[in-house]
Amino acid sequence: MKIFILAFLLSLKTFGFAHETYFSFAEMQYDTECNCLEVTITLSAHDLESYADTQNLLSSTLEKGMENKGKLQDLVQEIILEGFKIKQNRQEIILFYEGYELFEDGTCSFYLRSDKIDDTECTLFYGLFMDVYPEQQNKLNYKKEKKQVVYNYFVFKRENTIEL
Repeated sequence: MKIFILAFLLSLKTFGFAHETYFSFAEMQYDTECNCLEVTITLSAHDLESYADTQNLLSSTLEKGMENKGKLQDLVQEIILEGFKIKQNRQEIILFYEGYELFEDGTCSFYLRSDKIDDTECTLFYGLFMDVYPEQQNKLNYKKEKKQVVYNYFVFKRENTIEL
């Protein structure tokens, strides 16, 4: 009987009570009209809600929290912008929140724009959720003219130099 109970408890993981992957994806491109970077970060709404809850940034669901402009700003400032930072010449580039979308597939996207930036190179820190979920993997797809370059970010590699 003990073996049956142990087997049952171990199998709970495979029935969906814990998810195995932690991810976020970002797309970024340099806009020559504003001399700025445009960024879209897409992540698991469940992971964001769970993390925001542990940080006491939500008093209800993520969807309701994002309807409150003050709570939304807290989420962006204290989670998204802490996990996604751009530096150029060792100076942090200010990122501005432009909007968000919640999707039915369980993801949400945040839209950001940088302050003015030179079109040379920058250092991108993308450690979103890595302090909480050691399995977290983040990917950046940088679009430049007609080509795309993919940068991977892991717990042991949270920064990359991006040629703009």
